[in-house]
Amino acid sequence: MKHNVKTLKPVRTSTHTLTEAAEHEIRTAIEQGLYRPGAQLPAESELVLMLGVSRTVVRDALRLLEDEGLITRRHGKGTFVRSGSILQNLNFNFGTTEMIRSANMLPGTARAAAQIAPATQDVATALNVAIDTPVITIERIRTADQKPVVYSWDYIPQTLIGDADVDAFKKNSEDGSLYHLLKASFGLVIEYGVARVLPVSASSHVAQQLHVAEGSVLLCLLQTDYTAGDEPVLYSCEYHLPDAFDFIIMRKGPRKMGGGSSVSVE
Repeated sequence: MKHNVKTLKPVRTSTHTLTEAAEHEIRTAIEQGLYRPGAQLPAESELVLMLGVSRTVVRDALRLLEDEGLITRRHGKGTFVRSGSILQNLNFNFGTTEMIRSANMLPGTARAAAQIAPATQDVATALNVAIDTPVITIERIRTADQKPVVYSWDYIPQTLIGDADVDAFKKNSEDGSLYHLLKASFGLVIEYGVARVLPVSASSHVAQQLHVAEGSVLLCLLQTDYTAGDEPVLYSCEYHLPDAFDFIIMRKGPRKMGGGSSVSVE
C-alpha cells in the first residue's frame, strides 16, 4: 500500500534529539487520527522521506513507540497502530488518562470525590507516615469511551500540600492529572514509582463502580510514587478491568549476579 509522502511534516528541532522529534511527529499523527487503530504505517523508507531524517532515526523512533505499546511490528508485513486493549506498560510511569488516550479512546471520569481522612495502616506504611495521619483521599472512576475501566483511590499526605483547598483535587481529578497538579501547584515532581499487580475478587462496592458482577476477577495495581529524594508523595490503589487492559513489562536477563554466578532459566 503506497502512502502519500506529505502526510507527515519534516522534523525540525532545537530542544530535542531527532529521534525524540520523529517519535513525537508519528505519535501526534496517530493521536490525531491520521493513522487509526489497526492501520499500517508507511514503510521506513517512506518515513525517512516524510520526516527528513535518517533510517537509523526512524528505526529508533519506531522502537520507542513500540516499547510504549503504541505500535506493533509484524515480521514481513510492516508496522501497525496497535488496536484492542488499553496498554498498561509498567516500564513507563504514565497516568491512566495518557494510557487511554494512547489507545485512541476518549478518557473520562464518571465519578470524582476528594476529602481529608486519617491514614489506614496500609496507606501509612506506603507513605511512611503514622497511622491516622491526615491524608488527602481521592476516589475516581475512570472511563474509556464512556465505559468504566478503572476504579481508584489515591492518597497524598496533607502536610505536603499545606492549606490547599481539597476541592482543587476534586476538580483536577475530573479533568486532569494528579502528577501535573502536584508539580504545577506544589512543586512535587514524581521521579519514579514502585508498583505491584495483584489478582483480586471484586467486592460488592467495587463491582458496582465498574459495572461487573460481585466476585469478578480484577487486576489491582498498588503503587507508591516518589520524588528524586526518595520521598513518598502519592499512594494509589487501582482496580482495572482485566479485559480492558494489556499489562506488559520488560524483563532483562539472565545476567551475571554478584559473586560471578548466573541466573538459571528453567
